[in-house]
Amino acid sequence: MSSLTTCARVCARLAAVVLIAALGGCASFYVDMNLKDVTPATRVAVAKPKPVQLLFEFQTKGVRNVIGSEKLRPKVLDTVRASGAFSEVSETPVTGGALLSITLNNVVLTDDVFAKGFVTGFTMGLVGSTVGDGYICTVDYTSGPNAPKITKTDRDAIYTSLGATSGPKQEVVKVKGPDEALTLMTHKTVANAINEIVKDPSFAKETP
Repeated sequence: MSSLTTCARVCARLAAVVLIAALGGCASFYVDMNLKDVTPATRVAVAKPKPVQLLFEFQTKGVRNVIGSEKLRPKVLDTVRASGAFSEVSETPVTGGALLSITLNNVVLTDDVFAKGFVTGFTMGLVGSTVGDGYICTVDYTSGPNAPKITKTDRDAIYTSLGATSGPKQEVVKVKGPDEALTLMTHKTVANAINEIVKDPSFAKETP
């Protein structure tokens, strides 16, 4: 039940899939691994990091999701801090006025998700299916009030396999549940977008 509650708070659509799956068996969760995690070898070091204010919003189909934002904000904050790109990451204004705005938008990858779920449920798991939720992470950075904006975008996906199915065909990693899937997806998308911000030539020019 805790897994269903967590999923419902972040994505009502995914929660509905899990609930339907419970009628006919267990649901398995996977995170797409086409987007690789940032490693110490691929992370770009910032010579003189400066403080930044962080703004974060989770969306469902482009509409603000307050509960999802509250759920994922600590994970986003931890990832930005761990990037080493900034000397301080605050949720309030900082000296110099640098601003980092992160939006994570949940979009549907499978249009007939409910139909597939009901087929799985009514056949008690004998007919399996896999549905996917896509996530678009957009990061905007400005070094100050009048500075130009740097924007980077990364994409990832979470798949839920219901009933008797071998799972998604894509390169994926299986996780224990929806909370772990969301944590991994959030970390990967945010970490990669931050790393791309730092790689941008404009970032180096704007950092004193």
